[in-house]
Amino acid sequence: MRDLIRQILQGYKSLKLEGQEEGYVQFSGQDPDSRQAVSIKILPRVIGADPKIAERFDDLARAIRQLNHPNIAPVRKAGEEAGLPYIVSRALEKGHALAAKLDQPWAVDTAADVVSQVGLALEHAYNKGIVHGGLTPDNIAIEDGGRVLVTDFGLDEMIDLAGVGAKKAASPYLAPERMAGGAADARADVYSLAAILYSMLTKRKPQAVAGRVPPPSQFNPTVSQRMDEVVTRALAHNPADRYPDVKTFLTALGASTVVPARQAPEVASGQTCPNCGAEDQTARFCRKCGARLDQPRPAVPPQRPTKESTVERSVLDEPIQVTTVEVGRVDMGKGIDLGDTVIARPIEVAGTDLDVEFPEPLPMPELGADLWVAAGQGPAIAMPEPPPMPSLDWAEAAPPMPEVPVIEDDPASEESV
Repeated sequence: MRDLIRQILQGYKSLKLEGQEEGYVQFSGQDPDSRQAVSIKILPRVIGADPKIAERFDDLARAIRQLNHPNIAPVRKAGEEAGLPYIVSRALEKGHALAAKLDQPWAVDTAADVVSQVGLALEHAYNKGIVHGGLTPDNIAIEDGGRVLVTDFGLDEMIDLAGVGAKKAASPYLAPERMAGGAADARADVYSLAAILYSMLTKRKPQAVAGRVPPPSQFNPTVSQRMDEVVTRALAHNPADRYPDVKTFLTALGASTVVPARQAPEVASGQTCPNCGAEDQTARFCRKCGARLDQPRPAVPPQRPTKESTVERSVLDEPIQVTTVEVGRVDMGKGIDLGDTVIARPIEVAGTDLDVEFPEPLPMPELGADLWVAAGQGPAIAMPEPPPMPSLDWAEAAPPMPEVPVIEDDPASEESV
């Protein structure tokens, strides 16, 4: 067995044994090629000779290697060495594990965002045929930039296939059916998601009281009633009472975050719990059974009107001033009683008394039709004949061409040649 483990670890640098968890041994090291920190989980049990188990293991290892999502820690290798299963994934370098931050207060929106990112990673794994089945805050890491990474996908099923999974240790983040050895499914992941959200909102692990988990608003008054309903339903003991899948749970969770949180109601001191009869209860919930102790607020006694309120009321009691403005007039009044007030009147420019001062326009001359000569019947205008064009003999007018000189051969030049 040790020789097989050495074969798997061969080549990695800065190896360190981190511990032996339930069903696997974990090492940390450095990849020799990429120089990145890696986490190596080895199952100390060889896969049996059952062909069905071997086939399922091969399919599972292939699906794990195909996981590619921004909220899933990248898997370097997944398979077996001489039958010994192992998973190598990238380790978180800059960030922190969620389990180390559950003791600090988380805002409702921030906690819901972290759980939503985890849910998106689960949905991607479902499409590859992988159910987590063992989701806890130890499997969730948050980088410095706020991105959430989920690890150990398929690890629980590998442990079951290798036969090294003893009875799981009690964990408040695992569904009751998983604690009893039941198979993992989407409803079990819904329970784990809600349990993680419960711890982030209340800084305590979910614990059922009389078969029911107290609502998170009992410990955190900023949680809305709608979110109470979503979380308590997802934490139902019976899987049939939970949300059927992670997608439905995330949809309900997203709708609950937009509902404003209610203010803590006033509870009278010395109140008796109507459920169990415990006395002297001063909180919103019974300290013994967790029943709600909300009571209607007492009626506010009427107050005597002050001087300021009397003045305001007298101003408001005055009738409404109605004003209508039109061209040439304006209607002003109080209430519905209207009166006419003329603010402008048109000025007459020329009326019956002034039109006599304007002279009559001069008459236009009238021309008879006989004064106009009909077209084509008037005397024609004689046009002079154009002068004749001169006739030129271009051969006579052109200057004579000079004679071409004749060049004769020189006999003296021929003899010299």
